[in-house]
Amino acid sequence: MELITYQEVLEQESIGFIDVRTPDEFKEATIPGAVNIPIFNNQERANIGNIYTQKSPAQAKMLAVELVAPKIPKLLKKIKPLTEEYENTIIFCARGGLRSESISLFCELIGLSVYKLKGGYKSYRRFILDQLENYKLTSKLLVIHGFTGVGKTELLYRLQDSGLPIIDLEKLANHRGSAFGSIGLGQPTNQKQFDSLLWEELEKLSEAPLIAIESESRRIGISVLPDFLLESMENGIHILVKCSLESRVEQILTEYSASYTEEKTAFIDRTLESISVVKKHLIKKIGKKGYQKLINHCQRGELEEVVKILLRKYYDPLYKYSQEQINDFSLIIEDDNLENITNQLINFTTELELN
Repeated sequence: MELITYQEVLEQESIGFIDVRTPDEFKEATIPGAVNIPIFNNQERANIGNIYTQKSPAQAKMLAVELVAPKIPKLLKKIKPLTEEYENTIIFCARGGLRSESISLFCELIGLSVYKLKGGYKSYRRFILDQLENYKLTSKLLVIHGFTGVGKTELLYRLQDSGLPIIDLEKLANHRGSAFGSIGLGQPTNQKQFDSLLWEELEKLSEAPLIAIESESRRIGISVLPDFLLESMENGIHILVKCSLESRVEQILTEYSASYTEEKTAFIDRTLESISVVKKHLIKKIGKKGYQKLINHCQRGELEEVVKILLRKYYDPLYKYSQEQINDFSLIIEDDNLENITNQLINFTTELELN
């Protein structure tokens, strides 16, 4: 067994990470791509921790040995295929302590070549924070603006298909960046995992002269964008896309249709919950009667009416102010056809590259 730092890991190829922490720890945040092979389950770890604090470290360690000993053969059988799949297999726990130490030693005993990550996940997290705090983004950002429903995310991927690198911040955050942004997506990405995913995307595209990105506020879901990225977005090349209300309504209904079809009741309940979050803002705009009318439309599944009201009375006024803060858009496109918009964007970026 050899110790390895995360900085040294970056110099290697064919890397497989094994996270031996509990499922709860793994679920909260891990190194992207890591496989969870927990030594202890959530309750076992809690029990060990209680004995450590309430009785003694020695008794806690004895309990840990008693719990893990019968599992060793199964754990090694799960680890072995990964050591065969990857040239470099890295085992880590929370701080690079006994959990990763013990299983790495057993791997060594049966001839499995593994590394133990020095400092565990904690050292990796510190590395990511340091990287983001001091990050120097040399790429220029092509920032796409537009009211909700113009299809900014789809435009990003159309640009990617044309060969332009993109960063989909909403995908990294698992949130569409609005009060209704998590509907149909499950839990949003927490800050720890978002930072890791963002850093990996930035590193992949570190040599790209131009990267397309959606205009976003500081917070997406429960994740906050780092200052350097917000500054780069502010100093980027700004594009404004305009579409008719009818086109935007259709785009939004299409985007959410799968979630609605799969589980209508749950979808409506989640939408009602999201509407309640912005209840005060909506009542200021449409009054109590208008708000109740919106709720009635939602309860009856009349989503087209719901979307129209929300766009006119909530989203458009909200984003109009932020768009007005941009004094100079390099390109303004007004069209309901995404294909036409895409072509104009591609032509614009081609001219940028030529110049």
